[in-house]
Amino acid sequence: MAVLTGLYAYLLVGRGVVLLQDDNPVAILMGLAILVFPLLALWVLFVEIRFGIALAKVGKLFGDSGMEPPSYQLRPSGRAEKESGQQVFAELSQRIEQDEDNFLLWYLLADCYDKLSDRPRARKAARKAISLAKQAKAL
Repeated sequence: MAVLTGLYAYLLVGRGVVLLQDDNPVAILMGLAILVFPLLALWVLFVEIRFGIALAKVGKLFGDSGMEPPSYQLRPSGRAEKESGQQVFAELSQRIEQDEDNFLLWYLLADCYDKLSDRPRARKAARKAISLAKQAKAL
């Protein structure tokens, strides 16, 4: 994906430069606009890679912590059965209420949301785990 994004950025920059060399003011404006897209694509790629690396570090910290991961009843797809996932979610929510600054619990909550196919909440909980890990100087 990163290679395709890089190729996309390279090709768009080339088109933008060609349009900037034209005498037509509309072509110049289009060239400027086209140059924004590769920058945006590269920024998004950078942010996502940085997020993935930070989350992998939190995952390694979890693995090194000795905490036992929750047990789910999984479907063949790897997603949790609804009842099993909701039970784990309830347990994790209760544990987080008691220790809101524990980034490992937030990491497990992100995993729980992911297993329940709730990606937006999973990413939000993962961001919270990363933020708390940074505050705790664990990252």
